[in-house]
Amino acid sequence: MIKRIRDVAEDEQYCTKSLANNVIKLNFTTTETYRNLIKYFKENNIFYHTYQLKEERAYRIVVKYLHHSTDTEEIRQKLLDLGHNVRSIVNAQHRITKEPLNLFIVDLEPADNNKDIYNITALQNKIIQIEPPRVNKNNIIQCARCQQYGHTKTYCNKPFVCVKCGGPHNSKECNKRKDIPAKCALCGGSHPANYKGCEHYHNLIKGNNIYRTPPIRTPPLVTNIHDRTTPPHSTPQQRRSYAEVTKSHEHQVEDTATTLKKTFRRIQRAVYTTTPTKQHDIEHAYNADQ
Repeated sequence: MIKRIRDVAEDEQYCTKSLANNVIKLNFTTTETYRNLIKYFKENNIFYHTYQLKEERAYRIVVKYLHHSTDTEEIRQKLLDLGHNVRSIVNAQHRITKEPLNLFIVDLEPADNNKDIYNITALQNKIIQIEPPRVNKNNIIQCARCQQYGHTKTYCNKPFVCVKCGGPHNSKECNKRKDIPAKCALCGGSHPANYKGCEHYHNLIKGNNIYRTPPIRTPPLVTNIHDRTTPPHSTPQQRRSYAEVTKSHEHQVEDTATTLKKTFRRIQRAVYTTTPTKQHDIEHAYNADQ
């Protein structure tokens, strides 16, 4: 593969990264090198998938509160008059009932003034609201050609894989009968490859890569400082409630009073053995303080 790439591009025009399953990731420094290599891959029937160039990527917005019966060509012309060139307009439909919604998905041609479109609040006498599209992190794009996730069929040149039976053919040409259960090409389960309950799909959502070797967890090292060994595992300090703190404080006060009384009794006995009169005076003074 590297030898073939060198026939098209110079070494300083690209860099490679080897991934699992004999996959090579290519990054190019110029757009011209990217286009030349994609053309070379197509002519030599080399399997690959790629992505749309950033400078060619449409700027997508959502137009809300516009009746679904509004002519899309009218919307296109009004936005063009305001300085925004429209690539495509699609009326959104309800996910389940397929009924048209008062919402349009608009793709703009990339331009420096794309963000200015959010300042538009009305088209003629129709009050609208323009927002960026919502991003669902659990919705990963899937290729309708090879059934793999992460890219689309427009930029895929991998072999066809059927979404119904998992066979090596186009899904539109599949002859599977309805009484035969489907087979997933990703996990081997009895469901289509685009089923959102697929185990492979949920592993991707959770970030679990089945081809990645799990890291080896090693116990923490024990360090010695001034001949003192630090224990490998320390017991975390438990947080006490306010009632427990006040209760322990009361015990502490009681222990202090008991210690003072015992100390006074020792002094009392010592004084009594020497001068009983002084002992009586000290006891009288103590009772007065009480």
